[in-house]
Amino acid sequence: MKKTGLIIAFLLGWQTVLAQSTPTAEEIMDKYIAAIGGKEALLKVTDLTTNMSSEMNGNAIIMTRKQKLPNKFSMVINANGMEVMKQTSDGEKVVMGGMQGSRTLDGPMAKQMMVMNTLFPELYYAENGVKSTVVGTEKVDGKDTYKLSHSTADGGATWTDNFDTTTGLKVQSTTKTQQGEMTTAYSDYKEANGIKFPMTLLQQSPRGPMTMSVDNVKVNKGLKDSDFNTAQ
Repeated sequence: MKKTGLIIAFLLGWQTVLAQSTPTAEEIMDKYIAAIGGKEALLKVTDLTTNMSSEMNGNAIIMTRKQKLPNKFSMVINANGMEVMKQTSDGEKVVMGGMQGSRTLDGPMAKQMMVMNTLFPELYYAENGVKSTVVGTEKVDGKDTYKLSHSTADGGATWTDNFDTTTGLKVQSTTKTQQGEMTTAYSDYKEANGIKFPMTLLQQSPRGPMTMSVDNVKVNKGLKDSDFNTAQ
């Protein structure tokens, strides 16, 4: 009985140590926010334009993403000078456009897209009702990371992020799309306007891998609400 009591006490003590050594989801995201520039600097950003380029099957791909507080965003993809895909949200709805026409998204997917495309979304997760929990630790490209699971307020959509346990930087995100699961790896962080942004994004999806290079980041250039017009 004495030995059994000692074993139980040891196991309980070990579980307590593990619980104390693993930070909370909020602490992990706070470390990430601090790592990329700090809350004060991020809160000064009201709009952001990110220009990216890639190549697929010999075709030059140009991507332009625009974001504006509180929750407006657009993503335009051009292949060889022709617009092949566009996502736009005016903060109320999300419209997907392409060579086959356009359609309005609603439900969990639309909510998820609006939450995830908010400027520095981790700053506003609590405000937007996003629930975040620590899944545990996970190796990503040889790095030790904390894996967080997020869900929208109604639980209708979930996604995950991985943050480097040492640097605090986000190294990977995984989401579910209509085509299947998509994972994006973030690397080569560089500073622009006092904030660190990943300059290389590697996407793995059912369509295959695609590496995107960030060509430039423009901060607070005065984007207008008309830049996010969802009229079809």
